[in-house]
Amino acid sequence: MDLKILSKKEEPLLSRTKLEAEVSFDKATPSKSEIRNALAKSLGRDEKLIVVKGIHTGYKVRKAKHVSYVYENEEIMKSIEPRHKEHKEIKAESKGQKTAEEKKE
Repeated sequence: MDLKILSKKEEPLLSRTKLEAEVSFDKATPSKSEIRNALAKSLGRDEKLIVVKGIHTGYKVRKAKHVSYVYENEEIMKSIEPRHKEHKEIKAESKGQKTAEEKKE
């Protein structure tokens, strides 16, 4: 997997940097965690401070573009980024339903 950063924009009011990058791959489209690991290595930042927003591929193309945010610290990231997954798990537990992870097992 090759990672090429296309643009880098500082967003000082939100204490983050917006990255647009292109990923070349051989097999399946890389997951958000794989892209986060590659970005952390190339930027020398902590993986916890990187949020991958979306991965966009074309039909029969071995390249994908994605948008990521690199935050200055974890407190700011938690105040800005939504917590969708946590809310879904809390709702499922209160209703007595199984979450998606429990259904897989």
